[in-house]
Amino acid sequence: MNIVMREEWLSKMNQVCAESQKRTPFGRLVSGIVLGQFGYTMATIVPLIILLTFKFLEIDPQNVTADFSMATGAGALVGIIAAYIGGVVSDRTTVSFGRRRTWILIGTVLAAVALMFLGKASTVGEVILLWCVALTFYAFSFAALSALVPDQVEEQKRGTASGIIGLFNPIAILFGMGVMTAINDQSVDFKFTCLAGISVICAVVSCILVKEGKPTRFTEENPGKKLTFGEWLGRIYPNPRKYPAFSWGVLTRFLVCLAFATQVFGALYFMQKFHVSPEEVTGIAALNALIQTVALGVASVIGGMLSDKFRKQKPFVSIAAVVVAIGIMVMAFAPSVPYAFLGTAILGVGYGAYIAVDMALISRILPNPKDAAKDFGIMNVASQLPQSIVPVFAPRLIGAGGFPLFYGILAIAGLLSAAAVAPIPEMSSTPEK
Repeated sequence: MNIVMREEWLSKMNQVCAESQKRTPFGRLVSGIVLGQFGYTMATIVPLIILLTFKFLEIDPQNVTADFSMATGAGALVGIIAAYIGGVVSDRTTVSFGRRRTWILIGTVLAAVALMFLGKASTVGEVILLWCVALTFYAFSFAALSALVPDQVEEQKRGTASGIIGLFNPIAILFGMGVMTAINDQSVDFKFTCLAGISVICAVVSCILVKEGKPTRFTEENPGKKLTFGEWLGRIYPNPRKYPAFSWGVLTRFLVCLAFATQVFGALYFMQKFHVSPEEVTGIAALNALIQTVALGVASVIGGMLSDKFRKQKPFVSIAAVVVAIGIMVMAFAPSVPYAFLGTAILGVGYGAYIAVDMALISRILPNPKDAAKDFGIMNVASQLPQSIVPVFAPRLIGAGGFPLFYGILAIAGLLSAAAVAPIPEMSSTPEK
């Protein structure tokens, strides 16, 4: 049954590609996706790392922690919803500019405008509202960018493409922090405007590099037919009985991101476990992030290329999830900071390889090409949801058993992620023609 559905999917995909008439050369396409996600990553992650805190210090210095928590919590919830809606809208867009390029550009421009106004905001409510608006439209852009992989990359090159894309995401964060350091004497308003401008430039160049033909206008098979409740749900989320591999893919992505969410507590981890002073923790946390970024980037590229070379995805994804769990356990029981750095490096290797190959795997098991962005949006929800869940129970676990208990439990999520890969069918041993 899986083979039949796979052949039907590939037939539909080939039809879509033929009807769209344009396909971007591999190197140019990957460069376009990398640039688009580079701007997106900078504009959404750098404010979380530093700029939102500075903004709340300006407006409400007595309640920075509470204000930041409200902003990140609301932003995470909005981002989860927008990731799905943005995918649906992109899939149903039929303008000649392209269903993906349209929302890469419009989403980024609208988000950048919100980010610029956020820099000028004078109340906590305005900051939270504008942050949510910015994340909403950046999510539209990201949904369109993600869908370009199943849309245009041949199956035998998806691991390589995903690995290269994965390499540049952490580089974008480091570059963004470098820019913030370079303009450290400028106002917070100017820094937000700078990030907004960079994201728009990246989106424009991305749209120039990526080629899209006029999108196929999908029509209903039976437009007059009244949908049953099950059919209606199937349009929101693919039927798990008909497309079980997709649901297993969602689960494995959710579990590994649940494990990786331990990294949100990096600064607190060093302060509480190793009694690092507030004055020293910034430097140690920065070095820790650098180690993880290098390990993640290298593993992302190598893992993706090896997956394509051997035409295997499941072993790479499973082993990478186990490595994530090992890295977390090393950090949980690290006797000193150097051992914690070792755990961070192991975690980076596992997560980098996982994300690179998993993106290629997900592209292969999407149920329907006409819903590629919507279904990738569901995968993005699985990636983002742990960021909202983990902070809820983290204080209780840390209070009950310290970081060994907290990290230990989330390491189990990594092992479960590896197990959830088993029911997913492996890619064909020969390239598709």
